[in-house]
Amino acid sequence: MRRLLPGETAFGYLMLAFSLFLLYQTYKIAGFSSISSGGAYPMFAAALMVVSCLVIVLRNRRSPKVEAAGPAGEWHRFRKEVAPPYPLIGYVVIMVLYMVLMEPLGFNISSFLFLFGSFAYLYRRGIWLALGLSLGSVVVIYVVFRLVFRVILPEAEWLDLGFLGLGG
Repeated sequence: MRRLLPGETAFGYLMLAFSLFLLYQTYKIAGFSSISSGGAYPMFAAALMVVSCLVIVLRNRRSPKVEAAGPAGEWHRFRKEVAPPYPLIGYVVIMVLYMVLMEPLGFNISSFLFLFGSFAYLYRRGIWLALGLSLGSVVVIYVVFRLVFRVILPEAEWLDLGFLGLGG
C-alpha cells in the first residue's frame, strides 16, 4: 500500500474546500436553469473536481502516513521533498510576471511567455522543446477559444491585427 507524502492530507482537504468554493461560484453564474446555460459546463467541471477530491481524501484516510518525527519533522520533510522553497519562489515570480504582462502584451503573447518560462524553468528538457510546447499550446488555445467558440481574448492595444482578420 502506498504511503502518504508529508502534507498530502492537508492538501487534499484544501483542494476539496477550493472545489466546493468553485462549485458555489459556478452555480451563481446561471444555477440549474438549463443544460446549455453559460454556467452548465463550469458547474459540471467543478462538480467533477469535488467528486475527485472526495475520492482522494477518502483514499488518503486509509493510507498509512510516512514516518516523521512529529509535526516539525513532517513540516521539514514537506519543505524538502514536496515543496522546496526556491523552485516555488521562482515559479511564483513567473506567475506574477504573467499577471503583470497580461495587460500590456495581451493574452497570446503573455501566455506564450508564461508557458515558455514555465516549461524552461520546471521541465528543463531544452529550450527548443519549451519553445515548441509553448507555441503549440498558444496556437491550440487561440484556435479553440477565439476561432471556434468566438471568445474575445484580451489583446494589447498597441498590437492591432485587424488587417489580418485576427483582431477583436
